[in-house]
Amino acid sequence: MTHEQLLQLGMLVIFIGFVIAISSFFFAAANEKDKEKSAFKFSVVGFLGFIPFGFGNDKRLLVFTALLTVVVAAATIILFSRSFKP
Repeated sequence: MTHEQLLQLGMLVIFIGFVIAISSFFFAAANEKDKEKSAFKFSVVGFLGFIPFGFGNDKRLLVFTALLTVVVAAATIILFSRSFKP
């Protein structure tokens, strides 16, 4: 396989993952309509440039997601800074 084919395959896998994640969210929301109180919890954390943002419907899950994001960001910075030293 060439590099272009591997890149296209990787992009296809990522796209399919997004479609599965979004469709599962809608299916879960449709199933929870019938119940009185929803047990569906979510949390989203990200960065816009250097400004962090986050939202969710469960405080503990939001804190966990924020900590996980900080750990992944720190690991990324450390790994990339080590690989680009002359």
